[in-house]
Amino acid sequence: MDDNDHWISDLATYSDQFNSQWVAMRRHLHQHPELSDAEFMTTEYLSAALGKLGLPTHVPGEGRGVTADLISSPKIAEGPRIAIRGDIDALPIDDTKSVDYRSECDGVMHACGHDVHATIVFGAMQILSAMNAEGRLPWPIAVRAILQPSEELATGARHMIHHHALRDITSILALHVDPTRSVGCIGLRAGKFTAACDSVHVEFAGKGGHGARPHLTNDPIDASTHWVQSAFRRLSRTVDPHQTVVFSIGQIKSGHSANVIPDSASLSGSLRSLDQEGRRVALETLEDVCESIRRETGCKVEMNLGYSAPAVENDSQVIDLLADAVTRTFSAGAIEWIDYPSMGSEDFSYYLEHIPGAMFRLGVAGDQVGHAPLHTSTFDVDERAIAVGCKLFAAAVIGFFDPSRASS
Repeated sequence: MDDNDHWISDLATYSDQFNSQWVAMRRHLHQHPELSDAEFMTTEYLSAALGKLGLPTHVPGEGRGVTADLISSPKIAEGPRIAIRGDIDALPIDDTKSVDYRSECDGVMHACGHDVHATIVFGAMQILSAMNAEGRLPWPIAVRAILQPSEELATGARHMIHHHALRDITSILALHVDPTRSVGCIGLRAGKFTAACDSVHVEFAGKGGHGARPHLTNDPIDASTHWVQSAFRRLSRTVDPHQTVVFSIGQIKSGHSANVIPDSASLSGSLRSLDQEGRRVALETLEDVCESIRRETGCKVEMNLGYSAPAVENDSQVIDLLADAVTRTFSAGAIEWIDYPSMGSEDFSYYLEHIPGAMFRLGVAGDQVGHAPLHTSTFDVDERAIAVGCKLFAAAVIGFFDPSRASS
């Protein structure tokens, strides 16, 4: 091992030293989840933890989200800086697990692993801070932790960017837990990583009346059901099959009585796409469906787009950085190359509109726990994965500043 490579073994040493703290942090966050736009206590907790590492922290306007910087030498204060990003919001889901760290907030749960993401960002900063304090860094580094709110609403990244989280940052890393991969496995893919996502909301305004006399009404329930069937049928015939588009309806609301035709109805769904042309054609098709349903039913039909996030496009050079970090810290066999992009979405994509970066998948499935799907009431992780993520982030940050990399 080269003299400058002592840091690779140091990662394991510091990880063993801090691991119990990381598990405790993750469990605290899991027990005290907060929904998007309400992550005030979570922000305060994580800001205090980062402050105890001796790092200068910044909580942006509204008191949600936090950044913290580690600059190990004033010589590189004006140079390139890398960021590691985690998210902190939870979901409106009941936690039904029988564990000591089950959510204490009724109807709110970290069912997407954001408690793990936040802990791993903190853990990586803790490793790097300890190595810096003890003179164990092989060369100077400059890194920023970004812990953002409201990822589930696709507004948190823009909130942090607006408050200058990317100032002086030249590259950014992120992760997402993956219950389809075993602990120790790292999923990597260059290029398209997740799909763009638009939320679609349609309002139907008709003329209600008695269920016995439907001919005297303009039935919004009839209009909404026709809209759904027409949308699915038309999309399959207008979007090029090579341009992957996934459209789903997740909510329909209308009525209050079995024998009353209501005045209005509404539905909500999501449109996911991998390229701009497929998205454009799909949205135009849905607008055409609205027009045809107006003519057929006499109801007013109005479609609006809600939250949206572009596709995550992983930079190939940043993926190379992560692959090298995995190989040096674990082994090349820990990498699982991902064949196809996910049709899920991530607001990490907003950072990538400004700087290059990449997201990886962290395996969290163990022998006994970690297999439940994301966004379900039984979701959990094998907590051995936390140390894997902390070491990988720390290794990638150190590798980013490797002088041999800069000169290659």
